[in-house]
Amino acid sequence: MNRLILRTSIWRHKTIFLLLLLWCGSACIFLPSLEMKPGEEETLLLKIAEFSDGRVYEETIIACRCFLEKFPKSKATDIVLLKLGEAFEGLLKPGYYQPVEEGMPADEARKQFMKKYGHYECWVDTPCGLQYNLTHYRQMMERFPESMYADEGEYHLIAWSCDYRGLPEAPLEEIAHMEKILQKYPTTSLKSEIYYKIGYRFHVLYEIAAFARQQNLQDPEKAGEYKDKALYFYRMSLKQPLQSKFAKKAWEDLGRLEDGKRIYIAE
Repeated sequence: MNRLILRTSIWRHKTIFLLLLLWCGSACIFLPSLEMKPGEEETLLLKIAEFSDGRVYEETIIACRCFLEKFPKSKATDIVLLKLGEAFEGLLKPGYYQPVEEGMPADEARKQFMKKYGHYECWVDTPCGLQYNLTHYRQMMERFPESMYADEGEYHLIAWSCDYRGLPEAPLEEIAHMEKILQKYPTTSLKSEIYYKIGYRFHVLYEIAAFARQQNLQDPEKAGEYKDKALYFYRMSLKQPLQSKFAKKAWEDLGRLEDGKRIYIAE
């Protein structure tokens, strides 16, 4: 019985999406001047939210692109651009990063990913590997700088380093960007994530200042300051219950820091 319910649910989901594709294909491509019926914009927005929440990235991309074509002057364009960017980034984890983490050579993972998703033409090769070029986040911030989602758009535009190389410059720069977002958007829903990530980077800076193999980077006074800041921001993350994922990380790394266990520089 459960198997039948599951199959029925899957069939219903695929049928709804197929109808959406047909609707978008005919209306967005073949009939661009078609007069909209009341409620169609809201219906498509709900589908975008459903696909995005379910991490169904390809369906999210199709629905977002359809929306942008059908409703170019919509007041919801900002959130659709945001969800489109998140969907493109979402494709990379299972399609590229996860295979590399599991042992596939990066070149082979890139080749397979580009064979499947290269037609989107929004990927760039970086020292960190294949990445999304952030174009839709930029469009969102350029067109809607006062958007209620501007904190998320600006956060997505932070250039993260994939290798600090044992130096303090990159984590300090990332901290500055995140602190700027906290100052600019004091009510942001990203507080738990940002607090954790700031805490983590101060944790890294503490280890660099305390244990760096390059003697010129060691600074006991700075090490103490960085450690105190790492403890502070980890604890701030724990006070934000809405993001349990980052609260859990903060709890784990806080424990490591208090126990003297390193997370960056090997003992």
